[in-house]
This record gives sequence, structure tokens and C-alpha cells, in this order.
Amino acid sequence: MNGQVHPRSIFMRSLIGLGAALVLSACSATTIQPVAKQPVSVRFAAGVPQAGDAIDVGWWSQLDDAELNELLRLANQSSPSLRTAAASVMRARAAAGQSAADLFPDLTGGADSSVAGGQNSARRTTNAASLDASWELDLFGRARQSAAASRLSAAAEDAAFSGAFISLSSEVADTYVQYRACRLVEAIYRQAIASQAETIKATGELAAAGFSPSSDRSLANANAASAAISLETQRADCRVLAQTLAVSVGAPQGRIDSILATGGGLPSPKAFRITSAPVEALRQRPDVAEAELDFASAMATMGAAKADLYPSLSLSGSVTVSDPTSWSFGPAISLPIFDGGERRASVRVANAEAITAAEAYRTTVLTAVSEVEGALTRLNAARASGASARTAVAGYREYFGAVDEIWQAGGETLLNREEARRTLQSAQITEVQQREAEVRQWIALYKAAGGGWKRAGVAG
Repeated sequence: MNGQVHPRSIFMRSLIGLGAALVLSACSATTIQPVAKQPVSVRFAAGVPQAGDAIDVGWWSQLDDAELNELLRLANQSSPSLRTAAASVMRARAAAGQSAADLFPDLTGGADSSVAGGQNSARRTTNAASLDASWELDLFGRARQSAAASRLSAAAEDAAFSGAFISLSSEVADTYVQYRACRLVEAIYRQAIASQAETIKATGELAAAGFSPSSDRSLANANAASAAISLETQRADCRVLAQTLAVSVGAPQGRIDSILATGGGLPSPKAFRITSAPVEALRQRPDVAEAELDFASAMATMGAAKADLYPSLSLSGSVTVSDPTSWSFGPAISLPIFDGGERRASVRVANAEAITAAEAYRTTVLTAVSEVEGALTRLNAARASGASARTAVAGYREYFGAVDEIWQAGGETLLNREEARRTLQSAQITEVQQREAEVRQWIALYKAAGGGWKRAGVAG
């Protein structure tokens, strides 16, 4: 060679040198490390109920309410919000499949046939077939990171679907409990109207006998009219709750009404044990798992953006099936020489999104602990208030009985007797509301503790 260097050798050395320079320059893309850590207390501040077994997905059925079970079954089939969440899972899984396909070679085939001829030439038929293959070698992990990000996003959507199901079930159960409590209060108002009718009759008899003034009859009629207003207002409130259930469940109003027409009274929740360690409780929350998976996906996306700063190498080739001797094969390198800073900007965008995902995870953890604490606090208050409400009803019932007996004997005014009746009625409504609050807080606590959801492992 007489000391001469071949031009191809010079080109390859220059290419290698340029690639090395680009690799070094890619390392200069600095990022801020996202931190997704949020310390929590060792124990919940509120008292923790310790009754029954560990949380399980069959808790709803253990309320022993056939109508609620039917509503939940319909919601699982027909709820628009749940179907939307399921569609999101389908989309995320399909996107994960698309990203995973980039890890494998791409093979395409083609075939064509043509007929040619002319006035002075014979008719000719030409057939040709070819195969083309290409494969980008994932030298710096861009494709692997992108596939991992999509896979983690799909897992996050799975967790989101579980969370949507738990939220829907809790919403339906909570509205159902409100409806049943509303009907119990409605029954109290109906009893009041029946009592008022008897009062009007008794007042007329006492006035005729001279034991009470004739004005008591007007007072009795006015009280009956007020009770009728309260009853109609309560009926309207119950109707609105039934209509709300139809929207949540996604079923026709007539179907919901037929379910609600059977049964009655408030369901009795089965108490369940919740751990006194917030960290353990958080593992049973699908929204916490979703936020964690979103953060992991964002980190993988940032890794893919960083890998895109480096050169890429691909192999491609083709062969003509009709002529196997005609083929081509060779490598190709793509060097990100100048793109106006687009790739580095993509890294910064991905870095910011990872930081956002980290902070979203921390916020979700804090919210989850707060929801459990709040549900525990309100549950404990409702249980204590429920006992007091039952004691109040018993006392006011006894007091009203004594006042009513004196009134019928002409020794008490109708105004005082009506005041005692209203006090008893108010105590009865409060007792129903406290029972309602206790059941609703059990439902809220069950939802806050993850609704019986069990976390599944996700491949990295």
C-alpha cells in the first residue's frame, strides 16, 4: 500500500470519531432526579376498629342486602364510567403491544404481476416477489425503555380500572343507604300525619266537652298541614336519590324502582379489620399503585428520551424470491448530528413529567392516609352518637307518652303536647341519621382501605 490509507478507512475512522463525539455530547444532557418518597406515620391517629376478618372483596355481599347486591351487579354490567375505564385499559394494552413490537425485526413481502404486449410483439407475463427485512439494534435501550414505559402504563390503567370499580361500588352502596334512610324518615312523617289525624279528632271531642278551647282545633289542622309539607318534601328527596341510582348504575329508572320496591331498612355492615400500619393499608389502594406505576412509566420514558440522544444502528436487507441470486444486506447508522435541540428538549420534557409523576405519587399517598384517618374518625363519632341517639329516643318517647296522657285528661295544652311530639319526632329522625352515618362511614372506610383490592405483581 506504500503507506497510503484507503479512503474507506478514512471515512470509517471519521464516522467512529463523530459517533464517539456524539455519545460524549449526549452525556451533557443534565436532568433533575425525581424523588417519589413520602414518609407516613407508623400508626393511624384515629382509633382503629378490630372486628371480623381481614378485608375481602366479598364485603359488599356480606351486607346481607339482596337489593344492593342486584344494584351492584347491574352497575358492573352497565355503568358508563366503568365501561369507559375498561376502554382505557384496552387502549393502554394495545399501545404496550405496539411498543413491544419495536424490539423485533420487521419483515415485509411484496408481489406483483404484469402483462405486456404490442402489435409486433408477443404477449408477456412478468411475475415478481420480494422480501424486505429491517431491524434496529437497541444498542442504548431506547426501544426497551419505551416498551417498559408502555407496559407500566398499561398496568397503571389496570389499577385505575380497579379503582373505578371500587369507587362505583362505593357510590352505589352509599346512595342506596341514603335512599333507605330517606324512606325511614318518610315513614316517620307518615306516622306523624296519622297521629295528627287522631289529634284533630280528639281535639274536636275535647272542645265539644269543654276541656279545651276551640282554637286548639285550628292549631291541630295547621300542624297536620305542616306535617303534610314535610312528607311531600321527603318523598321528593327519596325520588331524587332513586334517580341518582339509575344514572350511577346505568339502568332504566323502571328497573331501579322495581329493585327498590322490595326489601327495606338499612343494611347491617359486617365489621372488618384494618391494619394499624398506614404503609400496609396503602398497599391495598389501587390509586396508590396506579400513581406508583405512572411514576415508573415516566422514568422509563425519560430513559428512552436519553437513549434517543445516541446513535442508532439498524440492519436491513432484501431478496427477490423469483431470483434468489439477487439480494442485498447491510448495516446503517443514524447519527443525531443537528436537530435544533429537539432531542435534548424531549429529555427535559420527559424529566419534568417524571418529576410531576413523583409529586403526584406523594400527593396520592398523603390523600390516601387522610381518607383512612377521616373515615376512622367519622366512624368512631357515628358509633358513639348512635348510642346517644337511641337513648334520646327512648327518653323523649316516654316523656311524650306522659304529656299525651295528661293532655287527653284535659290537664295539658295542645301546644305543649305538640312540642313534646315534635321533639320525639326530631329525635327519631336523628337516630335514623346516625344509623345511616355509621353505615356510610363503614362504606367510606372500606373504600379508603382499598375496597378489598389485592395488588398484582408487574414485570419490569
